[in-house]
Order: sequence, then C-alpha cells, then structure tokens
Amino acid sequence: MKRFELYRFTHPDGTAKEWAYSDLGTGQAEIRWGPENQLRNSQIKPLREAWDRALQKVRKGYVKVGLVMLDDQGSRVIPRRRQFPPKPAADLATLLGPADDGFYF
Repeated sequence: MKRFELYRFTHPDGTAKEWAYSDLGTGQAEIRWGPENQLRNSQIKPLREAWDRALQKVRKGYVKVGLVMLDDQGSRVIPRRRQFPPKPAADLATLLGPADDGFYF
C-alpha cells in the first residue's frame, strides 16, 4: 500500500478517469492511471517527469483530489476509523452547581 497524489477528470456523462503518482523516495515515481477507483495501469518514471505530467493533467481539466492510499492492484484503500468508547453524559447540575436562584448563567 502506497500514498499517491490523485487527479481526476470527470466526463460530462459523470464517468471519470484518474491519474496518480507516488514519490518512491529514490528520485523515481510510480505513476498509475485508469477508470475511477481502478488505477490498474502503472509505470515507473523519474519524479520530475511525474510532476510535469501532473501539471499537464491540470491544464487538461483534471482536478487534484489529494492524497489517497492505493493497494498493489491500484484500488483505493480507505483506512478504518478508530472506534472510541462513548463518553458518559455530563451531569449539568453537578457541573453548574445548585440552582438556588433558578439561574445558571
């Protein structure tokens, strides 16, 4: 699983194609493309070329979506959210003190 910078082009009929790149940390980038959420095509290119292509994509009408995680098959991985136990409800009377005068605030 790698982090990719994702760009999307949406056609007038609502379908979309996507293009993404990941900095491999070696001066190289993995580039992926394909239909929305199916970036199965990939290639390795110099990182500088990936940056230039990203700029070209924006000029053609692609919109930068942002960072996403993709698995080795090019499918988006949505991280699971941590589940926290519910907090007990606060007892307002205890927090605010006695209401002898009938006015809390």
